[in-house]
Amino acid sequence: MRQLTFNGFLRQYVKGLSFSNTTNIRLLAEEVPEGNYRLVEPLVLYALSIDKSEYLRRIAKDSLLITEAFRFDGMTISNVAYLLECELKNETGIVPYNYIKVYQSYNYYKDKQKHQNHTKTLIRDRINELIQQKHISVYRVYTDLELNQGCVHAYIKNGNVKGIGLNTARQILEYLKAV
Repeated sequence: MRQLTFNGFLRQYVKGLSFSNTTNIRLLAEEVPEGNYRLVEPLVLYALSIDKSEYLRRIAKDSLLITEAFRFDGMTISNVAYLLECELKNETGIVPYNYIKVYQSYNYYKDKQKHQNHTKTLIRDRINELIQQKHISVYRVYTDLELNQGCVHAYIKNGNVKGIGLNTARQILEYLKAV
């Protein structure tokens, strides 16, 4: 699985925030005066990431968007990402909070799988405790819940967190608590 990059995240983020589900800079810039103000900061960063900040400045009709389009003038996206990373650690107030929120969202999605795997490991430990306490076999767990035998067995016995989803791990835990 490929690592999520800041550029890739920004592309997905502006597309998700857009009313028209697009990554076209002109269409995104036209949405801002129509009331899609939460798109301003991600759009400025996205335009910077694809080297279209000058184009954004030319087509921006909204005064807020024009002001923001000049915020990182002369910087590359990697410089801005470094600045945002430093701002997260030091909280100097150099960068407005809405840009920091965009970067925090990126960090959340970048590390989401790692956090989910850690949660599944913790749930697995609790599942094994309950299996020991209640003397329930792994066979009974996957047959009663109608789950894939190999994936459940690999998860509970060997700790393979990649073959099972977080919801399924929670389902097994709830089942064992109820039995």
